[in-house]
Amino acid sequence: MYTICLNASRGLVALFLIGGIGVVLGQTLAIAIGSAGLMTTFGTDVAEVVCILAGLAGIFSFFLLYTREGKEKAGEWEE
Repeated sequence: MYTICLNASRGLVALFLIGGIGVVLGQTLAIAIGSAGLMTTFGTDVAEVVCILAGLAGIFSFFLLYTREGKEKAGEWEE
């Protein structure tokens, strides 16, 4: 279970970071070309998906502490 949560949280963090960069670049492009529709799309639809990915990454990271391996490694993280 620990490995599943660890890999899921790592993958989701990577996806939400890439998505966040995509939102910023998309909105920058929309400003540069003056497209209100494109700005709205990146500010709502794409950003909503990125926020969901960030939330899921946080949930899986939180679950790491509730696995047997996570409880054993919790002392190592505090040092």
